[in-house]
Amino acid sequence: MSEPAGTIGPYRVLRRLGAGGMGEVFLAWDPRLEREVAIKRIRAGTGEDPDRQERFRREARVTAGLNHPAIVQVFDVITEGDADHLVMEYVPGRSLRQVLEEGALPLSQALAIAAEIAEGLAYAHRRGVLHRDLKTENVLVTPEGQAKITDFGIALRFAAGGDPRLTREGLVVGTYRVMSPEQACGDEIDARSDLFSLGVLLYELFAGTSPFLAPTGRETLQRVLDHWPPPLLELSPELPPELSRLVDELLEKDPALRPGDARRVAERLRALAADTADQEQETLLPTEPAMPRRHSTAAKRTSRPSTRPVEPVPPVLPRSRKRRLWIALLGGAAALGMVALALRFGTGSLAAPPETRPLYVAVLQPGLRSGQTSEATDFLAFAARGALQSALTRFEGVFPKAAAEVDAVSGPPAAVARAVAADEVLAPSFACQAQTCSVEVGRLRASDGSVTWSDRVDVPLDDPLTAARALTVLIRQAYPERRLRPGVPDLRVSSADYAAYLAVRRQLSAGGPGANDPSLARRLAEIRRRSPEFVDPYLVEAQLGLNRFELTRDKEQLDRALALLADARGLAPGDPEVHYTQVYAQLRGGRLDEAEQTLAAFELQAPGDVRVLDLKADLLERQGQPAKALALALEAAGRQPSWVRLYKHARLAWRQGEIAAARESLESLLERSPGNSFGRTLLATIELSNGDPARAAALYQEIAAAQPADSGTLANLGLARMLQGDYDGSAAALERAVAAEPHSYFLLLNLAQARWLQGRKAEAQEMFRRVLSLSEKDPAAEEWQRLTVRAQAFAHLGDRRRAVTEAQEAFRLAPRSGQVAFEVSLVYALVGDRTAALVNAERARKLGFEAPGWFRLPWFEPLLADPGFREFVSSTP
Repeated sequence: MSEPAGTIGPYRVLRRLGAGGMGEVFLAWDPRLEREVAIKRIRAGTGEDPDRQERFRREARVTAGLNHPAIVQVFDVITEGDADHLVMEYVPGRSLRQVLEEGALPLSQALAIAAEIAEGLAYAHRRGVLHRDLKTENVLVTPEGQAKITDFGIALRFAAGGDPRLTREGLVVGTYRVMSPEQACGDEIDARSDLFSLGVLLYELFAGTSPFLAPTGRETLQRVLDHWPPPLLELSPELPPELSRLVDELLEKDPALRPGDARRVAERLRALAADTADQEQETLLPTEPAMPRRHSTAAKRTSRPSTRPVEPVPPVLPRSRKRRLWIALLGGAAALGMVALALRFGTGSLAAPPETRPLYVAVLQPGLRSGQTSEATDFLAFAARGALQSALTRFEGVFPKAAAEVDAVSGPPAAVARAVAADEVLAPSFACQAQTCSVEVGRLRASDGSVTWSDRVDVPLDDPLTAARALTVLIRQAYPERRLRPGVPDLRVSSADYAAYLAVRRQLSAGGPGANDPSLARRLAEIRRRSPEFVDPYLVEAQLGLNRFELTRDKEQLDRALALLADARGLAPGDPEVHYTQVYAQLRGGRLDEAEQTLAAFELQAPGDVRVLDLKADLLERQGQPAKALALALEAAGRQPSWVRLYKHARLAWRQGEIAAARESLESLLERSPGNSFGRTLLATIELSNGDPARAAALYQEIAAAQPADSGTLANLGLARMLQGDYDGSAAALERAVAAEPHSYFLLLNLAQARWLQGRKAEAQEMFRRVLSLSEKDPAAEEWQRLTVRAQAFAHLGDRRRAVTEAQEAFRLAPRSGQVAFEVSLVYALVGDRTAALVNAERARKLGFEAPGWFRLPWFEPLLADPGFREFVSSTP
């Protein structure tokens, strides 16, 4: 377009300033008010396009009604010939994009500019106007450092409704890299679409690169729809964590998860700007006293892995290597003020260091405040709790307690926190009406259960994915002192797949026969196929494969589980749950060298996570270093004395014959968590095998009253009564155990022995024959366990040769097991080989089976002729 002749209406044209999206811009003089103005007119050759001309005229109507310091003011509209002209406030300076091409702004100024843009956007939204093309090119920066939004050329008045011909569904207008996903899809939009564009602008302002720009427009749009850029903190760790969280919220794909309005965004940015200005220190350059030391918020990069694996994207804001004098841009006294502000920033810390102290958090089961409970509300509660735990995992140094550990404890929040050794508690609750639920989350002190923070968010009842994302945003606001972990991706999954995944998890958590459904793994594989970047199904499917491996010892199941975990680690390299599960699987599979390497990486990746000590103890025990393993387990229990950790130490101590240490940990456990069924069961088991069978029977009786269908508790109750000589009571308890698990030949063997001791030998012999049938081929049990059961059955049936053969093979497979030595001694006693029975009884004692009560069973009576054996058996009541 050529220079216009002399004047446009009453305005005298001075020079051409440049070209915009739909027209050229000139600098002109207004002789009436004696001021400079900017005039934009439609490009030559486009005047005959009625749609473009109408959009141009609409810009005038829309923008003329906006009067705000952060928005370029429209003064006049002029039509000359076939051209339309928009007369606007002239803003000296340059676009924000041009400013950033020269280098990063001081953080405090960048935050002030960001707040001004948000305030201007909030003002426009209050007037019912959307911008729809907010980007760095459409923000001007004055010499005084004031930001002004311009170019409302595709603005839409959404309050009163737009021209349907220009805003019809499916019409995509704007700049691809800054479009919201809904705008890119041609869907209906509202103010939250501009907030997404603001998030892109802020990302470019503080990171120096576009979050979505790709080599082609199609690829850029695709990235807008499905790419999750790494958080600002990953690119510039010195930025305030709150700023990184805010930008993450603005860039949420789902509009419902973005901040409520631009006004709130502006308030948060203003607060950040004020905090940063207070923290900046004045630092003068000795050789350049007039030059502000500028801190680049984008140049510094971190070698830590990205939160989401992404391909390289060309930067949209190339950084100049030369240092530029801000005084050249700002000029005059205003420049001196800005210089002082920049100098105060210096190179110091932007904010107080993030909290790094390990924080253990117990998430309670959500309660229903109001409304009717239903399958939908129960499902939402399950989803909400899982989402809260996942959200906590994203913070560095924050470790949510396992749901099963928390659910094993009853009582008020403070009691739960004490039992699980949590530093604080998250207490969610919700109230539902129709299709919407209000979820409230409280952050509670462990000491007294008092609330230190609470907030709520409305979520759809039937969309767990939206609920999970909304709760993730809420929790990020609850822990402003915590940095996000790098390498932990957000949820990248469809709503349908997320709901399907939760259904599988819920079925597994319910236990019972449904948890063994072989279709669960297939369903998880289908979810992975449809949503390959969703990490959680990899972990759950791997755990199912590991369970099958432990039952079948099928190496293919182990290899598949480890392959799934390797894929998960590639998707989420910073997720501690992935590392933990990988080490756990390698240990279960006997891959000790691999486990040691992965454990070392886990320790570096999750400093302070006490589970590192748990895994080290497990590894040392498997490497044949039980004393070191026990010492580490004790250290873990001292550092984080939850009932689970005390239980683990007690169990390990018991297995090593350290009965006093085991009892001490269990007493501490029961003091922290009175009535804990796990602690009482283990204590009863220790008394059953190494102590007082009467106390064991009393404990098992209490446990069975609370868990009347638990076959393990009933079986142990039956054994305790057997040791007391109460054979009728023993048989009654064992009958109930066998009824609960009719195919368990372990339980059936014990019932048959009780029947034998009752004098019902014919009935017992039939049961022994059934034991042999059930145990013929059982890949689920350890081989030595299966062999000792069969050896005892053969001995009771009088088949001496086969009984001894099976017993000797069991001893060959587990020569260091006190339990095996005891059961071999029992077999020899049953077949009448008193010498072999005594030798194996002594071996059992040396291997830690210090349980005289078991040797008082009637089958060992022939051994009492030996003085040493008699003295041992009489050593306890």
